[in-house]
Amino acid sequence: MRTLIARRIVLAMLITSLAGGAGSSAWAHPGHAPSGAPEPAAAPVDRRIEFEAPAPGTYQLPVIKPAPDGAVLDTKGVPRRLHALMAGKVVVLSFVYTQCSDARGCPLATAVLYQIHRATASDPVLAQRLKLITLSFDPAHDTPAVMARYARSSEPTMRASEWDRLTTSSDRALAPILAGYGQLVARPTGTQAGGLTHRLRVYLIDPQQRIRNIYGLDFLDPELLLADVRTLLLEETKARR
Repeated sequence: MRTLIARRIVLAMLITSLAGGAGSSAWAHPGHAPSGAPEPAAAPVDRRIEFEAPAPGTYQLPVIKPAPDGAVLDTKGVPRRLHALMAGKVVVLSFVYTQCSDARGCPLATAVLYQIHRATASDPVLAQRLKLITLSFDPAHDTPAVMARYARSSEPTMRASEWDRLTTSSDRALAPILAGYGQLVARPTGTQAGGLTHRLRVYLIDPQQRIRNIYGLDFLDPELLLADVRTLLLEETKARR
């Protein structure tokens, strides 16, 4: 019964994530936070789902597609490649922009990653095998220095998983990454006011750099995401035997 429930949960998540309709696919409202404001990482996260997360390993996550590579910059401005940063890890990747003020958009995604980050501090295996990546889709404002400031307020004192905050050198470098992941971003025209409009998307990527789940607003839940991460880790352990 648990396996059947888990399969239904995964199917519902995939349909919601990939359909491109309302619900988890809803566009986040544009908005601006004060420039240089710290990320709201410590904010509590209300559960997005009413059911309990299935037990890790009692279900399978299908391969959706390869996770695209791309040229990025770390918080020191050093050019890096996404695939190199992901190598050998289960990855949770979130696209954000630091001036977003919509509580259902980037602040929510960052708060969920923060909850996952804290959970890894008490699990050495999880801390070693999981990596979190936050990638800005606003390179004009979110420079490496801004991303470094964005990171500082969320670093726990305990040992936890790696968490890279990245940006790109330009919109031109960013465009193929957004296109590859299907992360939709609408930029205001000369006659429009406000910030960027985007769809909330968080991606689960396995160590073979394949996307295994895509979370929108309705299913972006820390407990469910952690169950999926642990399911992939169990899958990797079995594959080594």
